Amino acid sequence: MKKQLINFLLLVLPFATITAQKVIEKGYVKMEITDASSEDPNMAMGLEMMKGSTTEIYFSKDKYVTVMDMMGGMVSIKNYVDTKSEKMDMLFDAMGNKMWIDSNLKDMKKNKPVKQDMSKMDVKYDKSETKDILGYKAYKTTITIPDTDGMKVIGWITEDIKTEAMIIQGMEDLKLNGFPLEFSIVSPQMKITFAAKEIKDTVDEGIFALKTEGYKKMTMEEFSKQMGGMGGMGF
Repeated sequence: MKKQLINFLLLVLPFATITAQKVIEKGYVKMEITDASSEDPNMAMGLEMMKGSTTEIYFSKDKYVTVMDMMGGMVSIKNYVDTKSEKMDMLFDAMGNKMWIDSNLKDMKKNKPVKQDMSKMDVKYDKSETKDILGYKAYKTTITIPDTDGMKVIGWITEDIKTEAMIIQGMEDLKLNGFPLEFSIVSPQMKITFAAKEIKDTVDEGIFALKTEGYKKMTMEEFSKQMGGMGGMGF
């Protein structure tokens, strides 16, 4: 009986590994802030509130939706992006204050409060360092950000998930060689870690339908002014 069980596992385990490693071009990834810390007590209190915040990414050919849930659901940001037409709609809900930003990727970039020159980013890939994340092989990537007092992003990316969605805030224009399944934003003052908690290779196409009932419509420029420079957040 014991020998039969061992033989069965030897047959099943390789198959499970192969199916988990398949390349997906449509599906779902759920990310979560698993660590947010600082040695500064005042900063640490604010970062503590970010723990458990999630970002869900639904993606298919030429389009994706990201759903950010922060501060225990008090703030929700949904971004609907069509990369082919460069159309973008953002639904912002802060404690019932709902705004619909009807925009496009060009206006989004123009109205960012902080504009980083992606050509100055130092991106290094190290395929000799790998990590298994939810069945996907990921390799180490380090992004050094200029003029930020030592801030860098240390991440683990996989080339087996194909989507235009970029979830590292402030680096939406940076094209990486793969999708980040885990990354930490590290500076001398703080550390914030995002990690994948769930991956699916299917997606309900209905998720891409924009539903704006109850939201006040405005431009990205109007939103940026109203929010005091929060435009561009989370996409």
